[in-house]
Amino acid sequence: MSDDDARDASLLETGRIDRLLATYELVILARCIKGTKSAHDGQDVAQDVMFRLFREFEAGKRYEGIPYRVVVHQVTKWTLADFFAGRRTDVPLPDELTLAAEDIGEGVVSGLWLRELLAELPERERATCELVYVEGLSPEQAAERLGTTRNNVDQRLFHARKRLRELMDDDG
Repeated sequence: MSDDDARDASLLETGRIDRLLATYELVILARCIKGTKSAHDGQDVAQDVMFRLFREFEAGKRYEGIPYRVVVHQVTKWTLADFFAGRRTDVPLPDELTLAAEDIGEGVVSGLWLRELLAELPERERATCELVYVEGLSPEQAAERLGTTRNNVDQRLFHARKRLRELMDDDG
């Protein structure tokens, strides 16, 4: 089990679904914007993915033996498919998750992809995003570690998300 998997499992066990989702927020947003080829639609779909994951895991749904990052990838994929098919994206998740080998590979790659995306950011924004989205720290903890204020952390995260949207729009 990787360090990320152990962190995810710990957050799930302690009921910190909000913190767990925060670590995947950028990956979900990036995949949704890239998938829809629209910042506006991508943000809407990403919000649906986050809501779907939060609601289901808050209710106690777990997929034993499957890393959370893979579940995030699969739910993002399902929600994008529902969006394009014109289906509701707020329906409950299946009770069982069966994955193809390429889905597991994609879930693993998503963490690496996030690090590649962050490398495009200015140093302060990258460092802040790594603490919040990769390490899973709260904005308050990130501020303390960086020796800055919570407000500065919020501003850096805002600007980082804006830059990443622009980078992804340029790629699409």
